[in-house]
Amino acid sequence: MGRERMRRWLYILLVMIPCLVGSVWIVLWQDEQQQQQLLEETRLFANIHKNDLDRFLAETTTKLETLAFMVSQHMAMLSEKDINDMLQQIEKQDVRFHHISFFSESTNQAMRLAKTTKQTVIDSDHTTTIVTPIVDEKTNDTVGFFVAELRMDYIKKRMKIIDPNASFRLYDERGTMLLATNEIRPSQQTVTVHLNYAPWMIEANVPHVTMKQNVQTSLPYILLLIVAIHIIWLLIQYWLLKRQTMLERMETEAQKLELVGTLAASTAHEIRNPLAGIKGFIQLLSEKHKDNESQLYFSVIQNEITRINDIVNEFLILGKPTAQKLETCDLNYIVQSIHPMIESQAHLHNVVYTFQRADVPLPIRCSKDHLKQVVLNLAKNAIEAMPRGGVLTISLTKQNDWAVLQVTDNGCGIPNDVKHKLFQPFVTSKQTGTGLGLVVCKRIIDMHEGTIDIHSIEKKGTTITVRLPLRQEVE
Repeated sequence: MGRERMRRWLYILLVMIPCLVGSVWIVLWQDEQQQQQLLEETRLFANIHKNDLDRFLAETTTKLETLAFMVSQHMAMLSEKDINDMLQQIEKQDVRFHHISFFSESTNQAMRLAKTTKQTVIDSDHTTTIVTPIVDEKTNDTVGFFVAELRMDYIKKRMKIIDPNASFRLYDERGTMLLATNEIRPSQQTVTVHLNYAPWMIEANVPHVTMKQNVQTSLPYILLLIVAIHIIWLLIQYWLLKRQTMLERMETEAQKLELVGTLAASTAHEIRNPLAGIKGFIQLLSEKHKDNESQLYFSVIQNEITRINDIVNEFLILGKPTAQKLETCDLNYIVQSIHPMIESQAHLHNVVYTFQRADVPLPIRCSKDHLKQVVLNLAKNAIEAMPRGGVLTISLTKQNDWAVLQVTDNGCGIPNDVKHKLFQPFVTSKQTGTGLGLVVCKRIIDMHEGTIDIHSIEKKGTTITVRLPLRQEVE
């Protein structure tokens, strides 16, 4: 129940909260991106309207100036009525003009300006008009004016054709609004562009991104984020499950070792007593029956009893550790004391044995008998790994605050499928092994606060490294 609750909280912390925060960030990011895109689109359409209005004013002004030039050439032959009739015909034919009038004298500020500059003037005082002076080329005098009132509804229609839904406004140089397309809606952002042909300005509202648009554009990214976070969650779940499996396996191994230890503690002493009786009776029988065949049988029985006794000793060490008398000893002397035993075993198996002492004392706090058993077990395993002979090296060195024992052979190595189970009880690659030797070694090394590491390459050899903490002095 507690584990399920923790998993639920982990899911909320590692999946739901990142998904929620990431989704909000994506929505805000998409809103900003779309708003920027709408800003660019609005600016683009505003420039399109600006270019269209500049072209419209340029074409209209050019037409009026052409008409003024033609009239100035025939001014002597044309009456004011003829000119007005001609202007009425133009009004009917050209949709850009609301009304065109002819004036012989200046009546307002725009006409006076046009008379002075001899150039067309765009006036938006009351209505949007274009004032074009009629100049006599011979005298360079202004003999009249064409005043054309533009159709703003036509301009508005042109703007709506380009972008029917946009909200644009046209202002003159004094800030007076000349026209507006659609409803004027409040906006947080506007775009303004200035015309080249007239002192006018176009202002456009940048539309808001709707929630529906934002959700539609954000949804693929949100789904991708959710999938990615759930993949990460599954990987975390896989790692946690793998770790839990490993811990359960370690717990199972510990329970197995504890079970073996409990069994050993309860039965080892009981087994030793009958073994001692059997051994004594075999000794008596061997003295009574001296023939060779009986002696051979007694020898086999004695060897098997010794083998049983060795296994019982291993079980005793696997049990609950008993109080041991620890003393500070030099590891060099401990290993050297069993040097003859290892050398004799190596000689029997055609193995070249080399022992390398450390150059300095290696004082450690230990039980000498236990450490001798570790070295003998490791040496025995190395010799058995070289059935056709080889080289066994035992070396001692000092590394910082550690005494280092290395047992190296060039035998058959350890199979890959056994490497990760070397310190599990009853796991062995030998046909006659009990699978307890390395377990016993590790138990003893752990009792002495040391470490044991195994490096092995199949068909090339094995190196076992034991590290034990150094003490200050030898007793």
